[in-house]
Amino acid sequence: MLISREMVLDQDIGLNATLFGGDMMARMDKVAGITASLMSHNRRFVTLKVSELEFHSPVRAGDIIEFYADIARQGTTSLCIQLEVKVYAPVSNARRDVTSGSFTMVAVDDNLRPEPILWKQDMLRTAALELEHRVASGASKPRRKKAE
Repeated sequence: MLISREMVLDQDIGLNATLFGGDMMARMDKVAGITASLMSHNRRFVTLKVSELEFHSPVRAGDIIEFYADIARQGTTSLCIQLEVKVYAPVSNARRDVTSGSFTMVAVDDNLRPEPILWKQDMLRTAALELEHRVASGASKPRRKKAE
């Protein structure tokens, strides 16, 4: 499910004329938190784990990046979100993969203790349908992790 789009600016670029990897990871972490909030009635989430972060191709100033999220695992107090970042070229309508990774988010209460996730069933259905559509059209490959 498309969660966000951003343009990469000159101030985001490092010495190699590409986006810093840490900057991309921070953006992905923010999108993972937004995704968790969209899928539930919980007020806050924290990041428990980031895994399988892989950089596929560089991002340069002026590129528009898109963040796609899929729910890879649903738990009682946590969820695993698979993120894919693509560069979008509006003139040609083309996309290319730039980064992917898995983010485990935990729902927490006001004291930052884990609490049960109150799922929004309609959002879960919408996300599942969008994933099926992307996979059927060849725009995305499902990257599902087994439940731990």
